[in-house]
Amino acid sequence: MTSDKPYVSQLQNIVSKILTETDVSDSINKSNADHAILFEAVNLIVIWGSSGPTQQREGAMRLLGKFISVREPNIRYLGLMTMARLAQLEGSGQSVKKHQATVLVSLKDADISVRRRALDLLFVMCDTDNAEQIVDELVAHLVNADAAIREEMVLKIAILAEKYATDLRWYVDTILKLISISGDHVSDSIWHRVVQIVTNHPQGDLQAYAAATLLVAASPRRCHETAIRVAAYVLGEFGFLIAERPGMSGDEQFRVLHQHWPTVNKQTRSLLLSTYAKLANLYEECRPLVAPIFAKNKNSVDVEIQQRACEYETMRAAFSPEAVEDLLREMPPYVDKESALMDRLRAQNGSGDRDPWSMGGEQKQEEMNGRHLSPEHLPSVIEGDDNDDEDEDEDPLPQNGNYRRPASNHNVPTSSEPMRAPASGPIGIPRDVIPAMRKAFSRLCTSPSGVLFDNKLLQVGVKHEYRGSQGKVSVFFGNLSSAPLTNLRCQVDQSEHLRMQAQGTPGLMGPDGCTVAVRTQAKLQLMVEVTAPFDDAPALRVTFETDGVQHDYPLRLPIVATCFMEAVTLEPGAFMQRWQSLDGQDRECQEVIKAPANSPINEDSMERIANMVTSGLRFGRCQGVDPTPWTVSGAATFRTGAKDTSGNNINVGCLLRVEANPQAGAYRVTTRTLHPICSKAVKNVALVSIKVI
Repeated sequence: MTSDKPYVSQLQNIVSKILTETDVSDSINKSNADHAILFEAVNLIVIWGSSGPTQQREGAMRLLGKFISVREPNIRYLGLMTMARLAQLEGSGQSVKKHQATVLVSLKDADISVRRRALDLLFVMCDTDNAEQIVDELVAHLVNADAAIREEMVLKIAILAEKYATDLRWYVDTILKLISISGDHVSDSIWHRVVQIVTNHPQGDLQAYAAATLLVAASPRRCHETAIRVAAYVLGEFGFLIAERPGMSGDEQFRVLHQHWPTVNKQTRSLLLSTYAKLANLYEECRPLVAPIFAKNKNSVDVEIQQRACEYETMRAAFSPEAVEDLLREMPPYVDKESALMDRLRAQNGSGDRDPWSMGGEQKQEEMNGRHLSPEHLPSVIEGDDNDDEDEDEDPLPQNGNYRRPASNHNVPTSSEPMRAPASGPIGIPRDVIPAMRKAFSRLCTSPSGVLFDNKLLQVGVKHEYRGSQGKVSVFFGNLSSAPLTNLRCQVDQSEHLRMQAQGTPGLMGPDGCTVAVRTQAKLQLMVEVTAPFDDAPALRVTFETDGVQHDYPLRLPIVATCFMEAVTLEPGAFMQRWQSLDGQDRECQEVIKAPANSPINEDSMERIANMVTSGLRFGRCQGVDPTPWTVSGAATFRTGAKDTSGNNINVGCLLRVEANPQAGAYRVTTRTLHPICSKAVKNVALVSIKVI
C-alpha cells in the first residue's frame, strides 16, 4: 500500500466517508444500495488487514454492530457474515466480543440463514476467555434448534469445547450433553475424538472421571447408543480406575453395559464383546457372567460378532496368562494429530451455503474458471466398466474395522467426456488418447513394467516391483518432441493409505521444474508402503511447456491393492470352508462382465485367466475347488505395514473366483474378504485385467 500513497490515501478517505455516513434508511431500495457499498468497503478493510488504519477497522466493527441488531433480516445476514470476516483480523477479538449478546439473540431468528451466520460468527469470536459461556449457550439453543442446523451446531460445539477447554472434564461433560440432547447428530468422529483425548491424558484424574461419568450416563435403560459406545470403550480401558468405588465394581460395570445388549446394533455389540473380554480379564467375578455370552454368539449370523466371540472364548485355552494379559491390556496413546472434526467442518464449508470467511473458503481463480483438470477428474479405470455411466454403489465400511476408508471419487467422468482443458488454459489430455491410456493403465496393474501414457510430446513409462507391504516404483518421462520440454514438474498426491518417499531428477518435484532435452528422460522414484486397504490409485499430475504452450496431464499411477498381495495355496476343502465363512453382503463383491470381443471363452482364454490371477493379481491358485474347467479360484493375503496392539502387521485374507459362461460369453468375478474395500478393490482390478487379456 506504500507504492501509490496518494491513491491509497484518497481511497482510505472514501472508505472513512462510507463508514461514517452510511446508516439504516426507511427506504428499502436506498438502504440496500447503501449497504451494498458499505459491505464492499468493509471487505476492502479486511483485505488491507493490519496494514490499514486501525480506526477504520474499529469504525467498521461499531457500524456492523448496529446492523446485526436491525429488524431487516437481509441486513442482519450481511452484517453477521461481514463481522465474521472482520473478526478474523488480528486485534479484532476484543471489539467483536462486545456484540456477543446480540449475536446470541440471532440464533433464535426465524430465518435459518441468519441463524447459520450467527453460528459462524460465534465460532470465530470464541476463545479461552468466553468459550464456556458460548458453548453453554449453544448447547442450550441446541434443545430447540431446527433439524437443518443441528448437525452443524453439534460439530462446531464439539470443536470449540476441545479447542478451548481449560479443564478436559468440562469437555467430556459437554460431549455427553450433546449426546443426550442430539445423539443422532453426534457422528462417530466426535465420540472417537473423546476416546482419543481421554486415552492420551493419563495425567490427573481425567480417565477416572470419564469412566465414572460414562458409567452413570449409561445406567438408565433409555440411553442413546452413542453414549453406550463411548462408555463401553472407556470402561473397557479405564474402568479399573473406579472399580473400588461404591456401586462401580467390575460386575456392576458389566451389568450396566449388558442391559443395552438387546437394543443395540451389531457394530455396538462387537464393541461390547471386546469390553466384556477386558472386564473378564480384570475381574474374576465377571468371567461366569461373560462366558455364556461368548458361547451364545459363537454361531452368530454376523461374521464380526461370531469371530470375536470365538476368539475371546478360546483365548485363555490357546495362550498363556501372560500372553492374554498382553493382548487385553489398555490401548497405547493415539498419534497426536489434527482432529478429524476440522476436516469434517472444512468439508461442510465446501458445499451448500459456502462460508466466505472460512479458511480456504475462497477458491483459486484458476479453479473457478475451470482451467485445470484435477487428478480426481481423470477417468479411473479401477472403478469398473469403462462404458458404465452409473456410479457403483459404495460398500459400507465396518465401524469397528481397523482402517478408515479413504475419500472416494464421485466425480469420475465417463470415457465420452473430453479431457481437454479450456483453450484459455493449459492443454490437457486429448480425447483420442484416453482409450489407449485406459488400456495401458489396466495392463500395468498386473505387469511389472510398461508405458503408462504416450503421445507425440511425452512418453511416461513405469517399472514397479513389490514385496509384502512395500514397493519400489520408477516413473520415466521421455521427451518425444523436437524441442526441449521446459518446466517439467510432477506431483504425486499423498493418500492416507500409502506412505511414500520420492526422489528423482533435480527440480522435477520442485516449483520451477526441470528441462528435458530432446530424446532424453527425467526420472521419479517412489518407495511406497501400504497401511490400509484402498480402491483408488494415487494421482500423478504432470505439467510442462514446449514451444511456449503449457500442458497439464492428470494421470494415475498403477499402484493398486493387488500389488501388495501374497499368494496363499489352499486345499479345496479349506478354500470352501473359508469361502462360506465370509458369506455376507458386507464381505462380498460380485460383477458380471462380457468377454472381450477378440478373446472368446475357450481353454486358451481360461489359461490366460489363470495366469492373470496368479502372476498378475498375485493370488495362489486353488485347484480342485470346482469340477468344471470354467472356474478359477485363488487365495491371497493383503499385506500392510500397519501394526496391531501387539506389534504384529495387520493383514487381510482375500478369496477370488472367476467363473466363465461360454454360452453367454461372460465372466462373473466374485471376491470375498473381511474388509469391504479389499473386496471391491480386488474385484475392480480383476475386471479391468480381464478386458485386456
